[in-house]
Amino acid sequence: MSHKDQVPSEFERPFFISKDVLDTMNSVTWFFADALWMIELHNFAIPLMGLTIFSGLCLLYVEKRLPVIFINLAINAWIMMNTMWIVSEIEGLQHIKSYSHLAFAFGVTFIALACVTSKSIRETFSHFRRFRILKIK
Repeated sequence: MSHKDQVPSEFERPFFISKDVLDTMNSVTWFFADALWMIELHNFAIPLMGLTIFSGLCLLYVEKRLPVIFINLAINAWIMMNTMWIVSEIEGLQHIKSYSHLAFAFGVTFIALACVTSKSIRETFSHFRRFRILKIK
């Protein structure tokens, strides 16, 4: 079955890209953007951060569960924190890096809100593959 044939769960809005593909795209583009930044291939890192931001925002739209939306907001805050850091170093704009502290504070706040609004912490964090592997109860 291709991702186009997959029917969204009751917790997802229909979208032209499946949630699994978006999640994978988000992780892969973020990984390579960081790697390209690290090895100073900045002309390639910036477009990948754009794709990372795009896929992160799409994940916000697709998900319906409030606690998971908060987790996705935290992830997007982390993406923005990372993006500001990359841009500040590439462009030499150190003042932009200071905004990453604000993104960090938003991320922590969104994680706290996810925990407060969740009926099940396990379910809230279940979309993180490493938590599924640990079988958190």
